[in-house]
Amino acid sequence: MNNYIEWFKKNKITEVECLIPDNSGIPRGKILPTKKFLSSFESGGLRLPLHLFKLAVSRSVSYSIDDQLLNPTDGDFILKPDFNTLRVVPWYEEPTAQIICDAVDSKENEIEVYSRGILKE
Repeated sequence: MNNYIEWFKKNKITEVECLIPDNSGIPRGKILPTKKFLSSFESGGLRLPLHLFKLAVSRSVSYSIDDQLLNPTDGDFILKPDFNTLRVVPWYEEPTAQIICDAVDSKENEIEVYSRGILKE
């Protein structure tokens, strides 16, 4: 982790954009101050709602994913950053980094319907 802290300092990164592709390939996520991104590792990670994986391209709810695999009442998943994808974003005025994340549960298991995880297999 210290290598990445130094990388953020060296590049004067003030914000980090955490991205995750939904099941239609559309990037979703959140952008936050670097300090909050780094502190999220101590507080259990950044979270997004599991319901994200039920969205269709039209932003309506897709019923093709069985509720037994992804129950809408399941709550959130954790964004697990893939530091191999960490890059400076050249098009923002503010020094910003982007990182692609994986979707995991509280035990670090990949979410079963997460497309990037499926493609890794």
